[in-house]
Amino acid sequence: MHRVFITLLGGCFVLFNSQTRLHAESKTFHVETLQIASDLPHLTLKKFKKLRKQADVQVLDTRSGDIFLKGFVPKSINIGFKGPFDHFITQVFPSEDQKFLLITDLEDKQAVTDHLLKLGYTHIVGALEGGIATWKNSEIVDSLRNINASELKKRSDQGHIVDVRTDKEFANGHIDNAMNIPLTDFANFGSTLKKDDAQLYVHCQSGYRSALAVSILSAKGFKHICNIQGGYKALQEEVKENQ
Repeated sequence: MHRVFITLLGGCFVLFNSQTRLHAESKTFHVETLQIASDLPHLTLKKFKKLRKQADVQVLDTRSGDIFLKGFVPKSINIGFKGPFDHFITQVFPSEDQKFLLITDLEDKQAVTDHLLKLGYTHIVGALEGGIATWKNSEIVDSLRNINASELKKRSDQGHIVDVRTDKEFANGHIDNAMNIPLTDFANFGSTLKKDDAQLYVHCQSGYRSALAVSILSAKGFKHICNIQGGYKALQEEVKENQ
């Protein structure tokens, strides 16, 4: 009986040590994975261009919307880091397995990377060394018009005004003749719009969402897009000033 007890006790001890070792190895592996992922590769233009061609890789540009619109890598999606980044990155890219190539402000590169890792996005392929300046030096950039509220007033009879705010926001007040296409169903966003010669004037409440919206439309092949700087807030102020 004494011998059986000792044998069982020894077996439990071995099992405990085995489980402890496995837990420690698992923890070590997780830490190492994060450390590897956080050691973000700084890609040459040649490497960046090659990776960008892969169907499962998305170029994510985290610069501010106003800066992004002046020049960006074609088909990149803009989600400004200095804003409600957490909310929209998880909405636009619900899968944590999404692979990213980054274009960031140089001083934000590490912060953006660390932030994505904390949100669960560990498939960060790398960032373009030198940022958008490197791309501009050798490659063509896309750009989108970014007009203010007073400019829209002069052109509002040419094209369509697209309000990407929520249904509730739209119901509380909107611009005459605006169509409400909420920026919520990202996978299908823009599917109801025609790719014709009509100009699309896109706005949200203050400008953050509309920059994201026009980047999605541009990536989907829409050509005649214009962002309204300052959004509905600016449009309201314009109306008040001219009453």
